[in-house]
Amino acid sequence: MTDWKAAFTTTFGAPASAVSARIWAEVYGDEYPAELDTYSFVTRTDLRRIAAEAHLEPGGRLADIGCGRGGPGLWVAARTYATLTGIDIAATALASARRRAEAMDVEATDFRIGDFQDTGLEDASFDAVMSVDALLFAPDKRCACEEFARILAPGGRLLVTTWDFDGQPVNRPPQVADHRPLLEAAGFDVLAYEETPDWRARQRRTMELSLERLEELAAESGDDPSRLRASLEQTLRNQDLMTRRVLMIASRRV
Repeated sequence: MTDWKAAFTTTFGAPASAVSARIWAEVYGDEYPAELDTYSFVTRTDLRRIAAEAHLEPGGRLADIGCGRGGPGLWVAARTYATLTGIDIAATALASARRRAEAMDVEATDFRIGDFQDTGLEDASFDAVMSVDALLFAPDKRCACEEFARILAPGGRLLVTTWDFDGQPVNRPPQVADHRPLLEAAGFDVLAYEETPDWRARQRRTMELSLERLEELAAESGDDPSRLRASLEQTLRNQDLMTRRVLMIASRRV
């Protein structure tokens, strides 16, 4: 079983990959939010939709669970004039997020250690909760949905991008075929459950280009090329089990 805290602490402790950034820009074009140093497949269209559907007033309270280096949450907070609390398991990610908040001049921010099952946040303390391409790594999706509901105020919005699976990917926590029953059981009304545009072709092309530029990636990171190749090839096989990448929008029942 992978120790994801250790894995992501190492990942976010290293410099962001310039080679990967070039690959993402080639695949996603204008949809790639390069300035945010994302560690996900998030697009500008995703971010605009999340900001619009969060229904945040200026000074509203936004939480970003699995925030990584902080870029997507900071982007949404900046455009909605919300206060932002970011949660991640990796201290190195939070350190990067704090630096990014300063660079983006987003002042009302707080970044803390926590995870999907235990954010450490107070009951009903947020007007909106977002999570971008991170729920995949939650060990228990039901508990994660219950935690989302616990920290949201009644009527608050949940905005998540993640994947549904037809089968269990290798070296990943347990996945589900459809998140809607879990959300509904946790106390949400599901307002939208939409497949994001061109997700499969973009993800596959990103991995294919990564394999083509394997030597560059290995030289940049110091990884063993054969081990890196095996990891990328396994990622491609795992992607074959994905049935859709979804944008979930839900409201906490009053």
